Formats: sequence, C-alpha cells, structure tokens
Amino acid sequence: MTQIIFKYDLDKDVANFVRGTRAKNSSKPTKLQELYVAQNGSDYREQRVRDFLEAYTKKISFNPTASVQKLDNAWQKIAAVFFSRLEQLFKISYPSPHITAYLTTNQRCTYNIFENYFFVNFSSKSPSRTIMHELFHFYTWHAFHADLVAAGINEDQYNDVKESLTVLLNTEFVDLMEGAQDDGYPQHVEMRKMVQELWQNTKDLRKVVFGVFSI
Repeated sequence: MTQIIFKYDLDKDVANFVRGTRAKNSSKPTKLQELYVAQNGSDYREQRVRDFLEAYTKKISFNPTASVQKLDNAWQKIAAVFFSRLEQLFKISYPSPHITAYLTTNQRCTYNIFENYFFVNFSSKSPSRTIMHELFHFYTWHAFHADLVAAGINEDQYNDVKESLTVLLNTEFVDLMEGAQDDGYPQHVEMRKMVQELWQNTKDLRKVVFGVFSI
C-alpha cells in the first residue's frame, strides 16, 4: 500500500500559496490570500510571501509537529480501506510507494503529480476529504491521462473530467468522509451528474471517463 508521508516545509507552503493565486478552477481568493492582499497588495514575490507566512504562523502559534501528527493519526484510521477501494475502482496499483502530503496554511491546496506531492490545509475540518480528493487526481492521471491524450482530449478537457470524477467520493467512499461532501466547482456540475449516471449504469470507471466525451 502506498504510504502518505506528512510534512511541513515553509518553502513548500510559500510555493503553494503563490501557485494558488493562479488556480485554474477558481479565481476567488482564499481567506489567507485576502489577508495577504490587505497587507501587501498583489505582489506575490516569494520573499514577501515567505515573510508574511512566517509572521502569520507565529501569530497563530502554528505547531507543525503537532499538526503533522494529528493529520497522520486521522489518516491512518482509514488509509488501508481507502487505498484498497481506490485501487479496485481505478484498476491500477500506484507506481510509487510514497506520496508526500505537505501541510499548508492556505485554504487552497495545489499538487504536483510529477514530484509526487500535494497539500492539505493544517486547520481543515475535513482533511481526509482533501487527501482523498487529491489522491483521486493522482490515480486519474496514472490510469487515464495518456489514453485520453491519445484519443484527442486536450488538457482543459482532462481537467474537467479529473475534477468531475471526485463526485464518486460522495457515494463510493461516503463512509470514510466523516460527514464531509465533495462539492466540486460550479463549472463542473453537469459533468459530475454525467459521471454519476454513467457510473450507476456501468460500474466501470474507464467507461465513465471515456463516456463523458462519447469516445
């Protein structure tokens, strides 16, 4: 089973914050970004962001060690069941034994499949939902990206389907969500409905993925 390694790294937190200001699926600023803009305007140079985050973490008495332990403890309760179910769903084994989950102070969490890491907000009310959501993206990439590109699907279309697939967390993983809901983005409402319908009809994720594009 792939292991999730939880860490906090200020440089990674800075990178996540800066990358989050250019998010593809939502341009709405997070609460932390609004606080930053109030103090610094829209100047997102890394050193400015680093100074801001250093001051912010001191102000809120952020304890990385305790936060890492808390998230890890919560995740370990469901990790084995989740990965078993996820690999049955995608019909693949993950190609790496480890994925790093970096804690972030920002409410927007980016990820990097090529470097095998994603972010989770340390104060999230439902961090396991975030983790499962991001892992869906990682598995979608490894299971389907190359075949979709070969079939003529562009990166914007791929983004739509990988965001829409997470709607299945609300049905196939509902017992692991602790009352949380994966709502997705407004622009994906119709495709998420299509994913649900195709899944109920086929119970085959590959048919779902290619079915939303009718290929």
